[in-house]
Amino acid sequence: MGRNTYSYTLEPLNDEDMLNYIRAELNQAKMGINTFDEGALNVIMRSAEGNLRLCRNLCLGSLIEAAKETQKTVTITHVNQVLIQPHWRSYEDLLRPPTAQR
Repeated sequence: MGRNTYSYTLEPLNDEDMLNYIRAELNQAKMGINTFDEGALNVIMRSAEGNLRLCRNLCLGSLIEAAKETQKTVTITHVNQVLIQPHWRSYEDLLRPPTAQR
């Protein structure tokens, strides 16, 4: 049997759609919409540049940083702690599939 593939180019999300995505994910996790302060959301949206995968990974990393400090609200400081990590320095490196381990 042959293999069917499908390819689609997804355009970057606008800020409103990105915020709606974040709020929907927080709602599904039973977390308040105030989990991220306004400054943190602005940095996340600017850094993700409309890319849903980058947004999700940055939100998750920021939540982990806040949890390490036993904080209930993610701030700009938490987001920046994620952004200074090496894998965030190159947009292309983040999108590249992981190398198979030998």
